[in-house]
Amino acid sequence: MERPSASSRSSRLALIPPGGGDLLPRELPWLYPIAPLAAAPLLLGNLFELPLDTALLRIVGVYVPFLVLSAAFHALYFWVLPKVVPRLSTPLARGTLHVVVTTTVPLLLAPSILELKGLLFKRMTDPVGVALPKFALESIIISWIYILPALVVQRLRNKAWNVERMAQLERQAALEAQLKALQGRTNPHFLFNSINTVASLIPENPELAERTLERMADLFRYALDSSKTRLVTLQREVEMVRDYLEIQSARYGSRLSTRVEFDERAAGLEVPPLILQPLVENAILHGMAHRRSGSVLVRVRHEGERVSLEVLDDGPGPGASEHRGSQTSVEDLRERLHLLYGERGVLALETAPGGGCIARMAIPVEGAAA
Repeated sequence: MERPSASSRSSRLALIPPGGGDLLPRELPWLYPIAPLAAAPLLLGNLFELPLDTALLRIVGVYVPFLVLSAAFHALYFWVLPKVVPRLSTPLARGTLHVVVTTTVPLLLAPSILELKGLLFKRMTDPVGVALPKFALESIIISWIYILPALVVQRLRNKAWNVERMAQLERQAALEAQLKALQGRTNPHFLFNSINTVASLIPENPELAERTLERMADLFRYALDSSKTRLVTLQREVEMVRDYLEIQSARYGSRLSTRVEFDERAAGLEVPPLILQPLVENAILHGMAHRRSGSVLVRVRHEGERVSLEVLDDGPGPGASEHRGSQTSVEDLRERLHLLYGERGVLALETAPGGGCIARMAIPVEGAAA
């Protein structure tokens, strides 16, 4: 595992619903010819008492504002506003924009719509005169009745899609990280060093050699099993970290000093597998690179509404290690935390007070996002 680069790859995980994040349902145009017919009995109280030809003409009159307003809103909400709304940072700003649009458009179009209706009604023997203010108010109400609910429906649809997409991305990112971790465990360098360590221990300390082999088996089994599950207990993750440290201690001997401080109150918290172990591996890789000795401290503390996980080494510190790699692993882990916990999942690398690097991770006690 490597130190992160300055660039972030979060744009790769951008959440864009099908259709590019539509503001209104794409099925809405199907309602344009139906809505006026359904609303006619409500808008024309004496509709069923009128002669058939007069009733039909009145229904056509109802269609006029509906269709004109629908065409205007369709053009705005499918081609213009999708470029404007994403730039607004708060729900209040977006809501205010929708209210302003659905109020202003009817007010601006009301005179033209009323004139068009007058042309349609001019041949009637009993024409109906409508005052402009009253008609403008009716147009605003018509706009609110079918545009505002449609906005709510599409917002809920986009939100549901994003929740599902986030879950898919989190599972995908977790699987990729687990596979990378498994590859790291099975790469020739690690495997050969571990086998050589065990081989050198057999004549001198066969019991330690046996325990090291057992820990290697547990480590491989955990990496394999982690690809099949989304969450494990923090106690299980820490147990695996202890096995990993024991293998490294057998390899480095007295050159490597390790310590694990584990708050048992956090034992039952469920976390993504392989979130703590990569930080420990990172600390050893960078802390021991071209150095005769080093130390690693793993500290897990329960802090009320969150659990703090820290991995401290006494190496050269962030960005100063001679060990180089792909520079992406910390960013991978940071993205996994963000996908699972949102803004509540935090990972940061800092210079330790006494020198070296400290990796700090914070996760909420209440668990992962839905």
